[in-house]
Amino acid sequence: MPPNKRIAFVANTSWSIYKFRIHLLEKLIQNGFSVFVLAPRDRYTEKFEDIKGLTFIQLTKFRAKSISLFHNLQLRKELARHYSQIRPGLIFHYTVKANLYGSRAAARTHCPSISVFTGLGYAFSNSLLRSFVQTRLRPALKKNISNWFLNSDDQQLFIEKKLVKKEKTFLLPGEGVDTDRFYQAPYNDGPEVTFLLIARIIKHKGIYEFIQAAEILQRKGLPVKCQLLGFFDEGSRIAISRREVEEWQQKGLIQYLGDTDDVAPFIQQSDCIVLPSYREGMPLSLLEGASMCKGLIATDTPGCRAIVRDGVNGFLCKTKDGADLAGAMEKYYRLSAEEKRKMGLAGRELVLENFTRDIVTHIYLDKIKALLATQQEH
Repeated sequence: MPPNKRIAFVANTSWSIYKFRIHLLEKLIQNGFSVFVLAPRDRYTEKFEDIKGLTFIQLTKFRAKSISLFHNLQLRKELARHYSQIRPGLIFHYTVKANLYGSRAAARTHCPSISVFTGLGYAFSNSLLRSFVQTRLRPALKKNISNWFLNSDDQQLFIEKKLVKKEKTFLLPGEGVDTDRFYQAPYNDGPEVTFLLIARIIKHKGIYEFIQAAEILQRKGLPVKCQLLGFFDEGSRIAISRREVEEWQQKGLIQYLGDTDDVAPFIQQSDCIVLPSYREGMPLSLLEGASMCKGLIATDTPGCRAIVRDGVNGFLCKTKDGADLAGAMEKYYRLSAEEKRKMGLAGRELVLENFTRDIVTHIYLDKIKALLATQQEH
């Protein structure tokens, strides 16, 4: 009996599946797999519609910000109905809500599934919500054939909290970077240093600390430019308003660059990528910056410290500490041109050895084939 070559990918947005995994989906199709994407409809959905071998299924009950039990039960039922119809050989769930309710739906329909934790986010930063989520996750994850993590801190946390068994976990080295698109950029050898933060405009990305650091450097009279690139997540409980960002611009603290699907030109014209986040999975902005030979500054937190080697390809700073961030930024500013070049080259070498798109795609393909073979034996 041939293996079931139908693979489903489930997430809270079409955007995330397209942005982070389109190369993987195309490779699976080239290898004879039928790919199903299940997600709410957004402006990226239409990008899936012309891909032969890919079927998009709109999720109408996925309310990412809702904590309503009624809404979440509706989501589980919707997923179970689709799984019963598709009968996938393997399902990948992304984001906490998909992992929680998708895993339960997969178990109910006897479909093998994998939870991929790309970052723990707000659900694990709020103590009350964290306790609720952990209680609900434990029985759901037990039913998965495997649970994947993008950094060892998150993996170890889940093992210590007895949410998963160690033997049912796997460490995936991020989402993968296209090192051709994010090429080795020429060094910007000018007197002014540009620091760029690429992130959703929310509190937990350390944006307030970035502003504090900008104020400190401005008071010192250093010739630096602080830029912010990303979209306003206005539905988030931890959103930062447009009004605040406009006020920071009027004060000359930052330059807001807007939102874009193509960050490479903005990284190219910067000198150093900054991410003072409270917690990450495996931050793509740091990987893409490193791939383009830019220095990195990030907090010493899960995800960030997996990429930044302090003093080698960047600097680590304390979490929620604008003064310490400013100190790290000043330290980078005062490096010689040759030291900055070496730091950038070390970052690209790290990416080429561990985090390229091809490395991650090959891991997925090998794992999928092995897991399907195991399922077939049973």
